[in-house]
Amino acid sequence: MSATPDKRLNNPASANPSFLTVPQLAELLHVNEKKIYQMAGCGEIPGTKVTGKWIFHRQLIDDWLLENSHGGVMHDRLLIGGSDDRLIHYLCNNAAIEWQQNALVSYSPSGTRHGLRMLDCGRIDACFINWGASEENARRHLGLLRCYRNHHSWVIVRCLQRSQGLVLNRSVDFTSTPPQVAQVINDDSLRWAMRQNDSGTERLLEDLCSTHGQSLASLKVSTECNSERSAVAAVHSGAADVSCGVQSTAEEFQLPYLPVADVSLDLVMTRKTYFRTLVQDFIARFQDANTHAMATSLSGYQLMPHAQLVTID
Repeated sequence: MSATPDKRLNNPASANPSFLTVPQLAELLHVNEKKIYQMAGCGEIPGTKVTGKWIFHRQLIDDWLLENSHGGVMHDRLLIGGSDDRLIHYLCNNAAIEWQQNALVSYSPSGTRHGLRMLDCGRIDACFINWGASEENARRHLGLLRCYRNHHSWVIVRCLQRSQGLVLNRSVDFTSTPPQVAQVINDDSLRWAMRQNDSGTERLLEDLCSTHGQSLASLKVSTECNSERSAVAAVHSGAADVSCGVQSTAEEFQLPYLPVADVSLDLVMTRKTYFRTLVQDFIARFQDANTHAMATSLSGYQLMPHAQLVTID
């Protein structure tokens, strides 16, 4: 959003053009009045109380917008990074088509850790993360986020879970049918399509190796891939024998799949970003009937009954 003064709010005919009321500020920021009260009460936006009512100095609001926005834009773009996921691609593509000239949504899936580094330095608005099996998700995700400088200003929105495991090439011959996970992990003849460093998929595979008495470094790597789909495609083409991947991608390529764990995909952002109308619209899409139908079609997904907001201590 541009910080250029709103002519309606600075009309000389108004009673006090240098200050904004709660309704005026809510209109300016494209959020509801309840959010303004929450932000003011938490000290997230500059304001003061006069005779029990919140008022906001216009110049301080303009300065706050410039400081907390990407190039002065606050309401008309959403830049997302982090974990790679097919259902998230679907949601972002749909949002981009529906918003069109009114807003921009961009999804750059480069891995959990890389996405968090971008969020920490203000290059993106939100980051999808996954960092191991869901039963340890709450502890692991909070521990991971506390490694970053600005984590005190972040919140977590719990969105969905997906089935993740091992995707196998059909030509690989195992002694048992279906093969056991331990058998795959400890077979030193298998060639792996490995995901990039600092991705949640790599972290899950590292945990899996540790569970079965193996080390990640001992796996025979035939190719390294920067996306879920490219790793499974390498297995499908014969460039690799196995990869750690999700059920939906294994089914897309019609490859054998060994489930290992349910993995939670959480969305991380600042509190200020969470209150934006565009972000609320995006989060609401997880409860949309079309999204549920797509999750069922892709298979291996479980959407949360409602978006769960978690603050970080």
